Amino acid sequence: MRWHSIRRVIMRLCGFIPALVLFGCATLGSGFETPHIGLAAIRLQEIKGFESIFQVDLRVSNPNDHSLPIQGINCDLALNGRRLANGVANPEREIPAYGSDIVTVTVFAAMIDMVGIAHHLIQGMQNDTSNEKWTYAVKGHIRLNGAVWPGKIPFSNRGEITMEELVGAQPRKK
Repeated sequence: MRWHSIRRVIMRLCGFIPALVLFGCATLGSGFETPHIGLAAIRLQEIKGFESIFQVDLRVSNPNDHSLPIQGINCDLALNGRRLANGVANPEREIPAYGSDIVTVTVFAAMIDMVGIAHHLIQGMQNDTSNEKWTYAVKGHIRLNGAVWPGKIPFSNRGEITMEELVGAQPRKK
C-alpha cells in the first residue's frame, strides 16, 4: 500500500514540475521588451586586396529587468542605398538589466561592391567635401542565448553620416 502512495506522489510531481517551469517561462516571456539596437559608429578600418573592412558599433540597450545574454549578431550595411557589406560577431556577453553596451561587428565588403562607393569617397576627398552627408542603413538580427529568451530579434537603423565620420578622419581646425 505504501508503495502506491509514494508512486502517486511522484507521478503528481512529475506532472507539476513541467507545468511550473512552463508557467515561469511564460511569465518571463510575457513581460519581455525588445532591446533597442542603434548605430553608435561606422568606421572604415582597412582596404586590402579584394575587400574592405568596416567596424560597425551597435548600442544595445536592455529595457528588461533581466540581463540579456547575447550569443551572436549578424548585420548588413548599406551606404547611399547600395548594399555594401555584411558580417557577424560572437560577443558572448550579457547586457545588464536596464543597462546598455556597445557591441562591435566587423563587416566585409567585396571590392566589386565598393567600386561606386570608393569612387565617391575619392572624389569627396579631392573636392574637400568631408562634411557631405551619406545615408546609411544597418539591419540584422541579434540572437539571445537560452531557452527562455525569444531567440532571434530583428533590428534596423537608418540615418546619415559624414565622410569624415566614415573614414575616421579628425576634424580640421580652421
